[in-house]
Amino acid sequence: MTTTAQLAELLAAASEAGRALPPPEETAVVHRRLVAEIRRRLPGAERAAAAAPVRSREWYRHHQAMDAARDALEVVGGEPDLRVGPTTAAIRLAELARRLRELSAYPVDGEARS
Repeated sequence: MTTTAQLAELLAAASEAGRALPPPEETAVVHRRLVAEIRRRLPGAERAAAAAPVRSREWYRHHQAMDAARDALEVVGGEPDLRVGPTTAAIRLAELARRLRELSAYPVDGEARS
């Protein structure tokens, strides 16, 4: 289970990669953690969407977060490509971090909503 502090640390690490531009080998760990956390939080968004009135603003908001996260996972969510340059690796981390920030509002099973 990821705590709020661990989630903040993970998002900070992704943000720092955009400033420091470490080699992709160093960003690979953060990449994998972001992908895993997004996958853990998607079911919470799905449950929230299922509980919202269909076609309501809330329903659309949940679906937008889910669709954006799924798109990010499809495009950059696989195993990190170590052949890319540091800027590309940092851009991929930033995209995954954006999606995780959106999904952080959704609790994981057994986690209290903050």
